[in-house]
Amino acid sequence: MDDDSPSTPIKKGTSAQPRAIFNPMSVVGFALALFGGLGEVFIFLNNLFSGISLNYQGVVVMLFMLVIIIGLVLVGIGYWLEKNRRKSGREASFSGETLVRHPILALMFAVGLTAATAIVIGTGSYQVYHMTESVEFCGQLCHSVMNPEYTTYHNSSHARVKCVECHIGEGADWFVRAKISGMRQIYGVLANDYPKPIPTPIHNLRPARETCEKCHWPGKFIGFKEKILTYYQSDEKNTQRKLRLLVKIGGEEETALMKGSGIHFHMLSRKVEYISRSPDRQKIDYIKVTRTDNSVSEYLDTDNMITDEEIKNSERRIMDCLDCHNRPAHKFRTPMKTVNASMKQGLISTDIPQIKLQAVIALDTDYKTTPEAVTGIGNALRNFYEKNYPGFINNHPKKWLTTVEEIQAIYKRSIFPEMKAKWKVYPDNIGHRDWPGCFRCHNENTKTKEGKALYQACNDCHLILAQGEDISKSNADFVSGLPFNHPGNDEILDEYTDCNDCHDGGKTVYE
Repeated sequence: MDDDSPSTPIKKGTSAQPRAIFNPMSVVGFALALFGGLGEVFIFLNNLFSGISLNYQGVVVMLFMLVIIIGLVLVGIGYWLEKNRRKSGREASFSGETLVRHPILALMFAVGLTAATAIVIGTGSYQVYHMTESVEFCGQLCHSVMNPEYTTYHNSSHARVKCVECHIGEGADWFVRAKISGMRQIYGVLANDYPKPIPTPIHNLRPARETCEKCHWPGKFIGFKEKILTYYQSDEKNTQRKLRLLVKIGGEEETALMKGSGIHFHMLSRKVEYISRSPDRQKIDYIKVTRTDNSVSEYLDTDNMITDEEIKNSERRIMDCLDCHNRPAHKFRTPMKTVNASMKQGLISTDIPQIKLQAVIALDTDYKTTPEAVTGIGNALRNFYEKNYPGFINNHPKKWLTTVEEIQAIYKRSIFPEMKAKWKVYPDNIGHRDWPGCFRCHNENTKTKEGKALYQACNDCHLILAQGEDISKSNADFVSGLPFNHPGNDEILDEYTDCNDCHDGGKTVYE
């Protein structure tokens, strides 16, 4: 019988080659390699016969290849360990005689081991994958850092959309990029090395056409959309006013009334490229517009001229959804807006004199921590009303308690002092009241070299139908609408008035 037979004892110093299958590590390695190989075959057959690609197929293929490589490495290590074991005169790790004499039993053993390995690895990988794709993983693993984004996300219109659907999307390429970026972020949290607040915008975010447009279709005909804004003045009676707007969203199939106008006209009838030298993109320095007839216009900020050399060497961004809808799931709403909304819903009583003004002032105050803010808001409101309206709190205890608790709740869901995160550092580019928004491009200083301003008429995007306390009737036409009457003094403002010169969403407008 051959000296390498498993039934023949191996003497010390023999040069016989051991059978790798007779080492436990080699057995595990064979099982892993077989599992990875079967996975690759499955993907190949799936593509060959079904024509349907699996989600993140590239990632799965790479994982199977990694499993095969690990398995083969383990086989080599097991072979080396068994060889040294036999050279030292010790018995084999286990006898392979039964497996050699009974190949069917050996095959059943290999298949069983492979199946067990597949179940363990597959189940674990599946659970880990889905855990890392969950909203809770994104928002709660690094709770102190991501708490502002996690909280505002749950109060957004995208609360049922998973984080990964917007931040990663489909495909292996962006999946791998996101996981690599995630590892850097986890290190930053562990090392306590991260900025406060987290800076935006995300400059390496996936293009909106590959994420947003999976659900939203900017070319679909939308046309007009009526919008009614309810707000309260800062007088003693908290006088309610409303603004009834007709917003021209537009679409590819424009009506005669909307020909050449509409907000989505930016995306569908032209290509807009721009350069912003500011990291937050709140100042636009250069704009290039290419129309469907191939005509081109270039606009420059005449207040802060960009040089030809800078235009040549600077990164150009192609305008997409996120240049206007830049806070789709993480809106840090202003005190002015949140207080108005709570008053409209009856959560803040309009019977409390000056409550609109005092609530905004209390919210727009600097606090170091959230608990300090909750206490400070309660004390500030109580001190004001005890001094200026003595007896009011005692006469209306339930109304008072409900109102104060709601103002404190507003703070907790929109302002996060520990991360220095609030509306002032996270501009919302939809509109133009509290931030430049539309006026970043559409202003009297952005002009062509020939001096033609980019500014367009406001009624290209929206019309005022009615304003004031009663908006049930309107005498506005659908071409020019009504002029805007500023609350308080009914002053008519012209189209070149920058609202954010006075408004910042907080108490500044009252000072």
